[in-house]
Amino acid sequence: MASSPPNKAAGLSGNLKRWLASSEGSVVFVIAALWIYMATTSYFPRFASPDNLGNLGRAIGFQSITATGELLVILTGGIDLSVGSQLGFDGMLMARVMTDLADRGVPIPQATAAGIGAVLVFSLLLGLLHASLIHYLRLPPFVVTLGSMSILRSAAQLLNNAVPIPIDRFETVRFLGNEKLYISGTHIGIPVPTLVMVVLAGIISAILMGTRLGRQVYAVGSNEEASRLSGVNVFKVLVFVYCGCSLLTGITAILYAGYGGQGNPTQGEMAELNAISAAVIGGALLTGGRGSVAGAILGAALLQCLLSVINFVLHNPSMWSGTVVGTVLVAAVVLNQLRQMPLFRRFGKTGPGSG
Repeated sequence: MASSPPNKAAGLSGNLKRWLASSEGSVVFVIAALWIYMATTSYFPRFASPDNLGNLGRAIGFQSITATGELLVILTGGIDLSVGSQLGFDGMLMARVMTDLADRGVPIPQATAAGIGAVLVFSLLLGLLHASLIHYLRLPPFVVTLGSMSILRSAAQLLNNAVPIPIDRFETVRFLGNEKLYISGTHIGIPVPTLVMVVLAGIISAILMGTRLGRQVYAVGSNEEASRLSGVNVFKVLVFVYCGCSLLTGITAILYAGYGGQGNPTQGEMAELNAISAAVIGGALLTGGRGSVAGAILGAALLQCLLSVINFVLHNPSMWSGTVVGTVLVAAVVLNQLRQMPLFRRFGKTGPGSG
């Protein structure tokens, strides 16, 4: 009995060490360090302001939804490069449908529902097309989604001659992208996109962690042929992940358009890089079989915090954002590779007596 406290302490120490060695633990540590530094340094006086925190929360919400969709595809060893172009096309599609119907006398609520419905249906059909081409024709996901990326960006420009379509009169969409919901009895407002992200992340995480389909997603990513031979319907899994990615991207496009007050054909440029980076930063392997929704959200949060830093520090921050995201992506891939090496694996173990 006397040896019980040391064993318990060793177990807690081992669990802490293993968590810090994990991708999620590393990202949480970096985010916490950034927040503490920015919130306590006079160089960033506006960082902790309610407006900035609200904008940061909204940006994390946008980024996390697309990162979660990209994660689904990456878990199977695939990739979706069309995310950014789909954001632009979906926003234009919704704006085009809503404004055309409203101009013909259709009431605003019905026109709004039709525009949102058009985006959701198109997103599901796009995901089904990707899954079918990849599964039945054995086309590489990179090639399929690269083609969609080019087609959708061009189609977004053709919908209105590359001119944005304003949607200020559609209050429901504007509400989804801009408003906050306040905690009862407080002045704390949570942006609607952030709440949407939490709900969607909870649903996707529950599917991945608690259902047979979720286990099959990881199995296909680990070894597709072995999964097929064991009776897994690989096409069903691919339909789920590619339709899920496109659907989450469509939802983000609706929120983005509402936030900006317009469908914009240039919306979402390089968003696919941000989504992939967030998933990888959170621990997903590009070869498939490993990753989590929580990790993708943490990766998105870290990216947005870093972009917030350069907004405060640098002139012309938009010129530096690609450098920051690309550097962090490469660093995350390198770190993930190092985690597969024996030395790093030994550090993550709890050691003797952890039991």
